[in-house]
Amino acid sequence: MSTSSFYTSAEEAIERQADIEQDEVTPPLEQVWNGTLLKICWGWIRQNGYKRVCLQFPDHYLPHSNEISDSLKALFKPEGGATDIKFFVLADTSYGSCCVDEIAAGHVEADSLIHFGNACRSRVSRLPVLYMYPQYPFDMKNFMDNLSVITDSVKGKVVFIYLDIGYHHLLDKRVDEAEEDSLCYKLKEVLPCKDLFIEAYPPAEDAAVEQKQPSEPFCLFIGAENARFSNLSITTHASQWFIYKPASNTILEKNPLTAQYIRRRYYYIEKCKDAQTLGLIVATLTAEGYLKIVSRLQEMAKARGIKTQIISVGRINPAKLANFLEIDCFVLIGCPFNNIYNSKEYYKPIVSVFEAEMALNPAWYMKYPEAYVTDFKKLLPEGEKFLAFNSADLQEQDVSLVSGRVRANNAESVEDEGAGALSEQYQTVTGTEKMGLMINNTGLTFEDRTWKGLDPALGCTEPAKLEKGLSGIPTNYTHD
Repeated sequence: MSTSSFYTSAEEAIERQADIEQDEVTPPLEQVWNGTLLKICWGWIRQNGYKRVCLQFPDHYLPHSNEISDSLKALFKPEGGATDIKFFVLADTSYGSCCVDEIAAGHVEADSLIHFGNACRSRVSRLPVLYMYPQYPFDMKNFMDNLSVITDSVKGKVVFIYLDIGYHHLLDKRVDEAEEDSLCYKLKEVLPCKDLFIEAYPPAEDAAVEQKQPSEPFCLFIGAENARFSNLSITTHASQWFIYKPASNTILEKNPLTAQYIRRRYYYIEKCKDAQTLGLIVATLTAEGYLKIVSRLQEMAKARGIKTQIISVGRINPAKLANFLEIDCFVLIGCPFNNIYNSKEYYKPIVSVFEAEMALNPAWYMKYPEAYVTDFKKLLPEGEKFLAFNSADLQEQDVSLVSGRVRANNAESVEDEGAGALSEQYQTVTGTEKMGLMINNTGLTFEDRTWKGLDPALGCTEPAKLEKGLSGIPTNYTHD
């Protein structure tokens, strides 16, 4: 493997133009901030008495961050006086812009946070959060004209229409569904469906409990073909999936779980079964239950004789994960919007928690799920997709579908080997002098690496003598 893959020359880094996705283009200010949103923020802060408020923006919203923060400061600053309310702008989030960055907010001792843009709505435990969504323009007439494409398909069916972020304003709470100005009333006039439901996606935390959907509803997503649509479509079992793109004014049929997609994901599941060492990437520190799912994965991997390492590297990229050569497969533990990775650019496959569950838990053996699970909380004992793990159901031997070799369950031998290595390691540590290196027997050892970094030469050089340094100020030191 060439070392040039891990760094880029300074000239190329400056001249290279970044590829910006459609969702990452900076929208106009009037789409992300207006008088209505200003009043909502003002009322929320004033009603709860918050004093240190963080404003979290995605990267493509940063050009508007100063104007938004200044308008909030001006609203709370009386004429000729000062206010004790402080606002802090957060950028360069720890994991993803859709997740609430409680870690960065904790650095400034914030008591509240206002989140702008894309949001996964993962439950936050430390801070109260107010979500501010953009308001994209929507041509209602063109949308109604394009519904003729799906008129025949929805006859006698239950229809679910999901509104992406930016189009939640179409569900105006001030307009009743029975009124002629409501979106629901207009759609029922055009679509000959059995029943119609319109929901905002992602749903609000205080939304009503999800009602049980019929076996195969007809689903339409209004928005761009992005990570939110991918997440929703592969987790919702529907008879047909359509997407309406307001930017291009087109309705297209989509099949999220294509044969090619399923083959690729099942290949990664087999690679997870073949792994000798699993890397558990913790890509969230705020999502509820992430410690429980880490313990569950460690328990299942240990029963199969697979070693695990917990990794926290912030936003992942191929260069970061390439440093862990001893890991055969990675499991990404994060919010529902970032735990499905293609991993084509990565040197080792990355699987979601659900795919790791299918690989390690014998209860999923020969079971094909109707829909994917991207929220790992559903796999915990209190979740709806939970299947109990019983190590006694593990097969002693099976055949790898990737290599064709016999794959043995060597949990006992690994435990014995680990105990022996731990005893030897203890003897080594107690017998060495200070500043000695501790041997870590986890997969690929330090001595087996092709590049070891700078040679510390411990014990080979004499310690430097302590000398008195400079004192005073730079313009006039005391010894001058």
